[in-house]
Amino acid sequence: MRKKELRIYSTFTDRWATQGFLFMLPALFFVTLFIVVPVFLNVFLAFTNYKGFGVPYRFIGLMNFQSLVTDASFWLVLGNTFRLLLIYVVVLNVVAIFLAILIVDVGARFGNFVKALLYFPCLLAPIVVGFVWRLILNYNRGLVNSTLRSFGLDGLAQNWLGEPALIIPIISLVIVWFATGYYTIIYYAGVMAISPEYYEVATLEGANGIQKFRYVTLPMLAPAITINVVLSTMGVLGAYDLPTAISAGGGPGYHGTTLALLVIRYVYDTYQEGKALAVAVIMSLIAVVLAYFELKILIKREEH
Repeated sequence: MRKKELRIYSTFTDRWATQGFLFMLPALFFVTLFIVVPVFLNVFLAFTNYKGFGVPYRFIGLMNFQSLVTDASFWLVLGNTFRLLLIYVVVLNVVAIFLAILIVDVGARFGNFVKALLYFPCLLAPIVVGFVWRLILNYNRGLVNSTLRSFGLDGLAQNWLGEPALIIPIISLVIVWFATGYYTIIYYAGVMAISPEYYEVATLEGANGIQKFRYVTLPMLAPAITINVVLSTMGVLGAYDLPTAISAGGGPGYHGTTLALLVIRYVYDTYQEGKALAVAVIMSLIAVVLAYFELKILIKREEH
């Protein structure tokens, strides 16, 4: 009798697995068609002198990558990208954690209003947000400089989008403003999942607010921190529309250009498609390496 039951269970399991695989086939087809195949095609064409569809091309080995290494503008863009990553990921996650705790503290009465207010920018088109902030930061008629001048603070008025040293921090902070609501919601869910008993025990032990945050909230938020750090890193690394709108295509010069923008500039400005694909390969490698180390470090932190 027991063998018969096992045989029935095995048949049912096999049938369930087969049906599950059949349901996955459409998704696997589209993922392969639109993600896997383009990735491998991109890597292959990065080693050619590819100039576009319908144009003959040939294999040239590492020449595209050698051209990048000897190009001073590429190293400037690479530095811009890492500066953007550092400022954005750190500031975004610190601000999002703070706002999530603030929403919990203000309670249900104002919490929903604050959440809606924070999430509203995420509903806007990034390209529109970029153009609006470009108008706000305009040197002559922008809201920021006009307000400073109206208070007699003309010396503080800056060419926010024209100074090479300012453009990447400005882009970083604008993207932080745009994306904070999304990541705050994730942290808010993490804070709400923490049992009040932990805070009660901490209170009985004489812990103050800062100690509760350090020894209770932060450790319990470790899974949310892992998710948000990786998501924010991948998101800003490939960001194109908002930085393009703010910096007018990566200006001044290459000081506002990131790797994602450099790909487009090589394609449409200088018609170096093979070189653009080489940049895309480098950007993909950076994304994989960063994600690997972030997950390795942050998951280890979760276990402790």
